[in-house]
Amino acid sequence: MSRFRQQPHVETRATIELSEVEMRALYALICYGIDPFLEVFYKYMGKHYMKPHEAGMRSLFKTIGSDIPAVLRRADVARQAFALHDPVIRSKEDHEALLDRVRKQATQGAGR
Repeated sequence: MSRFRQQPHVETRATIELSEVEMRALYALICYGIDPFLEVFYKYMGKHYMKPHEAGMRSLFKTIGSDIPAVLRRADVARQAFALHDPVIRSKEDHEALLDRVRKQATQGAGR
């Protein structure tokens, strides 16, 4: 008896590019939550097509719910920064250097 057995495994992955509008729509959809979504879907659309994919839907809702909000928050913050009357945009390095100078000044002023 051979101890070596071939067990082929095929995995398919795809990358999708979404616009901000599409991300917001998808996020709005998953904000209902997977259980209420499936309950309404099954009630009005039936279980035949979706039931075999329920685990995938749960995974999709979890992924979208954890990843998309951060992307949308960054877009909102960037949009807000450009909408300011007198915006100041600087690199992280410049920002850290500015903070260091402010902290140094604060500790020098406290020692007087």
